[in-house]
Amino acid sequence: MGTNPNQRAQDGIKRHWLCSSCETVLSRSERSFATQLFHPYLDKSGARFHYGAWMIHFCTSLSWRVLRFYMEERSISDYPPEIIVQINQAETVWREVLLGKRPHPGVHQQHVLPVDVATSLRGNFSPNINRYLARAIDMDLCHGDKTVFTYAKLGRFIVLGFVAEPEPGRWRGTKINANQGTIEPKTYVLPRAFGEYVNGKAQRMATLLESMSDQQHQKVDEAFRKNVDRYIDSDAFEAMRADVEMFGHAAFSKRGEKK
Repeated sequence: MGTNPNQRAQDGIKRHWLCSSCETVLSRSERSFATQLFHPYLDKSGARFHYGAWMIHFCTSLSWRVLRFYMEERSISDYPPEIIVQINQAETVWREVLLGKRPHPGVHQQHVLPVDVATSLRGNFSPNINRYLARAIDMDLCHGDKTVFTYAKLGRFIVLGFVAEPEPGRWRGTKINANQGTIEPKTYVLPRAFGEYVNGKAQRMATLLESMSDQQHQKVDEAFRKNVDRYIDSDAFEAMRADVEMFGHAAFSKRGEKK
């Protein structure tokens, strides 16, 4: 997710890491993810979706690119030496998976959490949580004392790549198999801290949008008014409606409100 709400971008961050043949290989799994899971899930999130070997390839490519980005940005320079060793190891393993030199990423597992608009929540959540879960594009390199993983959010899918996870059993129902598997409604077990992390990401998104300049806010408002009919039937509208039903007035931006 960007940090400048006053700059509207059509595309995301670009890095030229791959040759044309490698881009072609990665595009195959990207196409399979889009046509066999991403778009069908938007239409019917309660269904069961089968995936093949393309899924581990797609998730690994996503995790690898997130990791490479943070490595190049020198965001890991302050990490402990032992963590940097694991980061370099994960980058190598994931790259070899993408090149067909490994059948699976081993301990550097890939996990996927499908999300949907929530009908009820327990606890204190950001009043834009549904819009974040359903719509946000985001990425991060997350780390604790011993745990490090890449975080990539594409709409209603969160893809995690384990760089270092001494207790992988804490994550149940999310691991992607190397050959085939299913994405379906079931019970997912995640560390409590991860839920708090995702809620914090939603709060950060709300804060960024509230800091939008008056000029940029006017541009967004004009674009919305031109496409209001399309918005009413959109996924974005459903997420907004869910936030309003759950949080009332708090779901709306606090721009311009006096403290």
